[in-house]
Amino acid sequence: MILIELIQNIALLIALAAVMQIVVSRAHKNVLARAVLTGCLFGIVGVLGMMTPINYAPGIIFDGRSIILAVAGLIGGPLVALISALITAAYRTWLGGAGAPVGIGVIAASATIGVTFHYIRRRAGGYLGAFPLFGFGFLVHIVMLAIFILLPDRIGLQFIHSMGIAILLTYPTATMLVCLLFQDYEEKEKTRIGIERLAYYDTLTGLPNRTLLIDKLNRSLSAGKHGEYANALILINLDRFKTLNDARGHATGDILLRAVASRLRMLLGEDDTLARMSADEFAILLQHTGQDTSTIPEFARTMADKVHISLKFPLHVATDEIAIATSIGVAMFPHSPDDTASDVLRRANTAMHRAKQNGGNQSVFFEQSMTSAVEQRFRIERELRSAIKAGELRLYLQSQVTASGAIVGAEALIRWQHPERGLIPPASFIPVAEETDLIAEVGHWVMTEACKILARDEMLGRPIRLSINVSPRHFRQSGFVTETKRILADTGADPSHLTLEITEGLLIDNVNDVIAKMIELTTLGIHFSVDDFGTGYSSLSYLKRLPIDELKIDKTFVQDAPTNPDDAALVESILAIAKHMQLDIVAEGVETQEQADFLASRADIIYQGYLFGKPEPSAQWLQHLP
Repeated sequence: MILIELIQNIALLIALAAVMQIVVSRAHKNVLARAVLTGCLFGIVGVLGMMTPINYAPGIIFDGRSIILAVAGLIGGPLVALISALITAAYRTWLGGAGAPVGIGVIAASATIGVTFHYIRRRAGGYLGAFPLFGFGFLVHIVMLAIFILLPDRIGLQFIHSMGIAILLTYPTATMLVCLLFQDYEEKEKTRIGIERLAYYDTLTGLPNRTLLIDKLNRSLSAGKHGEYANALILINLDRFKTLNDARGHATGDILLRAVASRLRMLLGEDDTLARMSADEFAILLQHTGQDTSTIPEFARTMADKVHISLKFPLHVATDEIAIATSIGVAMFPHSPDDTASDVLRRANTAMHRAKQNGGNQSVFFEQSMTSAVEQRFRIERELRSAIKAGELRLYLQSQVTASGAIVGAEALIRWQHPERGLIPPASFIPVAEETDLIAEVGHWVMTEACKILARDEMLGRPIRLSINVSPRHFRQSGFVTETKRILADTGADPSHLTLEITEGLLIDNVNDVIAKMIELTTLGIHFSVDDFGTGYSSLSYLKRLPIDELKIDKTFVQDAPTNPDDAALVESILAIAKHMQLDIVAEGVETQEQADFLASRADIIYQGYLFGKPEPSAQWLQHLP
C-alpha cells in the first residue's frame, strides 16, 4: 500500500513538472525575472506535493518535496533553489507538527545538493546522463533518510526500516526521470533558439536579417497611423564593395562588413533596428511613432548624414585603412492604408538605386515620380526581350570620312523599330540593357548584323572598316572571344575590316584579362579603338599595354574646342598622345565647319558627325557608297 502511494506521489510530481515546463517556456525573457518565476513555480509544485502526503504519524508527513527541491537546484541554480526552498519551507512550517524541523532540514539539504550538482553539470557541458542523475537522486535520498534519524521517539528509524528500501528503489529513479525531462526540454529549447537565430539573424554580423526586418516592418505598419509618415526605412549600399572584395578577398570583405555593422550599431536609437539585407546592403528602421510625425523626415535625414560621416572615417582592416562611401535610399511610411512591407522596401530600394545612378556617396529620399521611371524601365526591359526575338531591332551606319570626304569606315548604331511607339533611339533603351543580361544579346545582334554587311558583295574590295561599340559587361563575359570567332566564321566577314570600340571604363577591373582577350582577337586581324577617350580613368601606362589602333575623341570636347581654351587644350593633348603612339584619330560629333577646320589644322583626322552624314539604315548607307 505504501509503495502504491509513493508511486502515485511521484506520478503527480512528474505531471506537475511537465506542466511547469510549459509555463516556464512562456516566461519572461529577462534572465532575473525568469529565474524568480521558475523558483516560484518549483516552490508551488513542492507545496502541491505536500498537500497530498503520506501521513506516517501525527505531525510527520512524507512527500516528494525532496525531488522537487533537488531538481530546482540542479536545473535552476542558486536563486531558483533559494526561492523554491523558502516557499516550501514556509508552508511546511505553517503545517507544523513534530516533523517540521526535520522536514525543513530535508528541504535545505535537497536544495543544497541540487545546487552543488548544478555546477558539476555546468562543468560537464550542461548535460548529465541517466546514470549520473540516478546517482544524484540516490545521494539526495540517502541524505534525506539520514536526516530522518533526527525525528523524535525513534520514529525516523522505524520509518527507514519500513520505507527506506521502497524510497531508494523509487525516488532516485523519479529524480532521474524529472531531471531528464527538464534536460530534454532545455536541449529542445536551445535547438529552437538556434533554427530562430539562423532564420532571423545574419550569421556574419549578428544583425537581424531581411526576414526579421520585414517582420518588424509589418508590425510597424499594423501599429502605425495610416496616411501619416510615422516611420522611415533607410537602405544603405556600400559603393564599390565588389571591387574591394575582388582585390582583397572575401575574408577581408567579411572583416569589413563586420566593422561596418559595428559602426552602424553605434548610431541607433532605442527604438531603431539595424539589419543586414544582403552582401553589402544594410537597413535601418526608424520608428518614432510617439513623436510629431512632421519631424520624422528630419530624423531620417540626420540618420543618413550620420551614416555617411561614420563610415567616412577609415576602417582598419589588416594593414589597410579603408574609407567607405555609401549610396542611401530613404522611404517614409506608411504611405497609404494599404502599404505593405514590400511596398516600403521597393520605394527605399528605388531611392537607393537613384543615389547610385547619380554617382553614389549620397542620400536620396523617395519621390512618387521615381516609381513611374522604374515602371518605365521595367516595361522597356520586358519589351526589349521580345523585340530581339521579334526582329524589331534595326542597324544604322554613320560614315567616317577623311578631310577630302572619302569614306573609310562607319560606326554601327542600333535603333528599335517599336510596333506602337515607332523608331526608338538607343539612349532610351541601351542604359536599361546595360543593367541586365540584355546588353550581351543586343551586342551579339549588332556584331552579327555588322559582319553580315562586311560579307556583302558591295563591301568586297573596299578599304572600309565597320566599328562596333562593345559593352564592358559583354566584353567581360568568358565566352566573348569564342562568340566573336563563331560570328566571323558563320558570316564569312573579313576580321581586318572590323573595329571593336571599347571604353576606358573597361580597363578599371581585371586589366590583364582584358588585354589577353584583345591580343587573341587582334591575331585574327580585328582592330581596337578606345571610345570617348579622355572621359574615363585609363592611365598612359595602361594605354601603352593595349593592342589598340585608334583613339576616338569624345564629342563633348570636339563641339566646344574652337571656342573653349580648356577643351582645345584637351583635344591637342589627345592628338599629341595619338601621334606619339602612332594611333589613328577619329573625332565624333563634328557638326560645323568651324569644328572640322579646327581639327584639320592640327592633325590628320578621320571625321564622324552630322557635317559629313547622319546615321542611316544600313541598306540605304550601302546604296550611297560610290
